[in-house]
Amino acid sequence: MTQQDTPDWLRGVHDADRELGKLHRAAEEIADRRALDIQLGVKTSGKGGRDTVAALLGTRVGAVDKAIARAKTAGRPGYLPYDLLERILELELADVTPLTTGQWRALGWLIRGTVVDVTWLADPAGLLAGEVEDADLNGIDTTALAAAVRSWSRVQAIAVLEALRQESDVLPTAE
Repeated sequence: MTQQDTPDWLRGVHDADRELGKLHRAAEEIADRRALDIQLGVKTSGKGGRDTVAALLGTRVGAVDKAIARAKTAGRPGYLPYDLLERILELELADVTPLTTGQWRALGWLIRGTVVDVTWLADPAGLLAGEVEDADLNGIDTTALAAAVRSWSRVQAIAVLEALRQESDVLPTAE
């Protein structure tokens, strides 16, 4: 499937997933700030501060206690962000040597016809370079393209494979 063949609804789903991730991170940061402000309110209110803050907020003391507990861990996530892999792959793609649009298209065409499974984890760049050397890519210097692919680190190669699979437009292009 080429980028032109990718249904609009599927692109919309991927875009919505990215936006939801951003909103989730923003909501967590806002909740942390709120908790820190409540904690500050309790501290500055002195004796009976929890009761005072609860009354001012129109809530229960238990809700204030939950905010104080959250404030103790604010800014220190107890888990990895769910979009961590996407972020890492984007960072790795930024360091990939740019290829021409034709070379990226050729790689995209090549991997759509290749079974990429867990065996590729050990040496994805080497395996992809081997596929490039074995392919007849009209007008593409396969020796030079294979050398460029071999220069990628494991994570960069996986980032490229994922970007090509998603038909993403984040691949560095030299024209």
